[in-house]
Amino acid sequence: MGLGRTRSHRHCYGVVLTRSVIGLAFWLVAASSVLATITVTDDSGETVVLSTPARKIVSLSPHITEILFELGVGDRIVGTVRYSDYPPAARDIPRVGDAFSVNVESVVNIEPDIVFAWATGGADKALNQLQTLRVPVYIDHARNLESIADSVRRMARLVGKPERGEELAGGYLESLNSIDEKHRSEQRTRVFFQISDRDLYTVSRSHFMGQAIELCGGENLFAESSVPIPKVSQEAVLAADPDVIIISQPDQNNESPWIKKWNAHESLNGKVKVINSDLISRPSLRMLDGIKSLCGLMKMP
Repeated sequence: MGLGRTRSHRHCYGVVLTRSVIGLAFWLVAASSVLATITVTDDSGETVVLSTPARKIVSLSPHITEILFELGVGDRIVGTVRYSDYPPAARDIPRVGDAFSVNVESVVNIEPDIVFAWATGGADKALNQLQTLRVPVYIDHARNLESIADSVRRMARLVGKPERGEELAGGYLESLNSIDEKHRSEQRTRVFFQISDRDLYTVSRSHFMGQAIELCGGENLFAESSVPIPKVSQEAVLAADPDVIIISQPDQNNESPWIKKWNAHESLNGKVKVINSDLISRPSLRMLDGIKSLCGLMKMP
């Protein structure tokens, strides 16, 4: 009888031990699954959580498309928007709208793992619909030149390329610092930076393009404006007497009508220059090329 009870106790103990081991194994698997999730806070303050790195991506901005290609995941982009034209391979990606209007049904049918979107676009309603449908949405908003590096790092984590993200962000920040050191002691060039042909819009120092002017050693005539993109008058520009007027031109094949208008003023003749808007207006890593071009255009004769 005693021996029987001993065997019974041993059997029960073995069953309990086995169940405990199995339970522990399940707990470890569950814990490792939780630890493996990717959690990133976007520029809107929302938390984006993915169980695995995104394999199917929708990019709702040309600059985001550029960053994703730099990270080496351009082949994962299954939908993008109008004007996503760099690198050339981006032109072959199916379109789901533009920066201001997104076809929600098309995006949902793609079943993306994540949607990367631009905060200052006009597609807020569509983005809200996607979030309501439980589609992960990451909002990007580079408020200054340095924050472009932060965007690269966070996007890199969401696509499973954290090391590449750190490499690109570090190199970008080093280049910004080098440009700053190179132009810090130069004579200040008085600059009017024009970003529109229909109306005279420019940028203040709170906009990353305004910060690029200062990085090149320039004095932005409307740096102190209370809004990032102020509208100014022709009279105000003439009164400010700029050393150079730089026009951000989207279509390099069609000359801005303002070139002739500004050159018609004797004090400005020969001071009007043009920069490729894709290089200086997209908060991607190509911004470095735009800044270098801007610095060259600002050099005094």
